[in-house]
Amino acid sequence: MKKYLFGLGATLVGAGLMFVFTHTEVSADSEMNKPEPFVCSEKSNAFHNRRIVNCKTKTTECAVLSMGVSCVKRGMF
Repeated sequence: MKKYLFGLGATLVGAGLMFVFTHTEVSADSEMNKPEPFVCSEKSNAFHNRRIVNCKTKTTECAVLSMGVSCVKRGMF
């Protein structure tokens, strides 16, 4: 009987600890609403008389020319 009560008590303590450590509120909205920092640098090409603006975020890299914009996803995923 003693072993049964000890096992039951250990199970209850383990379940209580699991509840306490994993019971946190997670919100996906807080991360999605923040815009990524956008860092841009400007380069001039005197030979072709063009101005290129290169902008980067954590996940995207874009080049802005007078003709248009070209963007590439950065990283593996």
